[in-house]
Amino acid sequence: MGAYIDLKDVRITGHVTQVMIVGVAVTSVVATALHPDARDALLDLLVLLLTGFAGLVFGFWVRNASHNAGAIALREVKRMADIWRASDLAQRDVPFEQRVPSRWIKPWQWTFLAMMASEAVEVFAGSGSGYRAVAITSAVLAVVAAALAVVVIAQVSALQRPERLTEL
Repeated sequence: MGAYIDLKDVRITGHVTQVMIVGVAVTSVVATALHPDARDALLDLLVLLLTGFAGLVFGFWVRNASHNAGAIALREVKRMADIWRASDLAQRDVPFEQRVPSRWIKPWQWTFLAMMASEAVEVFAGSGSGYRAVAITSAVLAVVAAALAVVVIAQVSALQRPERLTEL
């Protein structure tokens, strides 16, 4: 008889998180397309609210994925790379520290940070061509960060599917 592992289903929060993240990227692109030379307070508020909600849902997803990874690896797991290492059953015979995380995690994290930095610069860019360049850069980074986030969330959620973990 196998041991019981208390796992949380990350699929629903993963899908909701993915939809919210894509919504933020789409709203950022639409805001830039509609107002390429200056900020629009209403669209900025919408992006801020969507980002906050996406962050909240992402937090729930990370909490559950971290819980599952900790139950699988029998150790505390907090970082995204460690959540991946713990969840990847193909590497379970490899010592934890030597397991390879997804190649998409670092690019996603760095792109997200670059997007946040460009959003901060956008606030102070004023209007005109300088603003336009920063806004377009920010929108492109939002799309790339969203795409990478969707990939990472989908991969971790797939690794933690309950039927997949019956192998333990």
